[in-house]
Amino acid sequence: MSKIKNAIASAKERLTLGDEGLIRMLPFAAWLSFLALISIYTSHRADQKVHRIDELSKLRQTLEAEHTETREKLTKLSLESRVMRKAQALGLKSPQERPEKIVVEE
Repeated sequence: MSKIKNAIASAKERLTLGDEGLIRMLPFAAWLSFLALISIYTSHRADQKVHRIDELSKLRQTLEAEHTETREKLTKLSLESRVMRKAQALGLKSPQERPEKIVVEE
């Protein structure tokens, strides 16, 4: 049993850090802390970008739907029958003859 106690005691002496050991490990611990902060920062920025991309994607879909809807309305309004009805309401008549083509010679 004394051999086990001696082995544990010697292992404790090797594993305990004194003031010199702490001072030697301080730059390495600072470096690890710095790397951890950089890792946390980059992860946070990546999450922010993912959320921003999601917002822009939703906005794009909304604008795309609005564009399609507006284009359909414009197509319906520009039908010849509707244009003729609106023109007649304003007192305009459709011409009986085709217009002449004007050619400019230089």
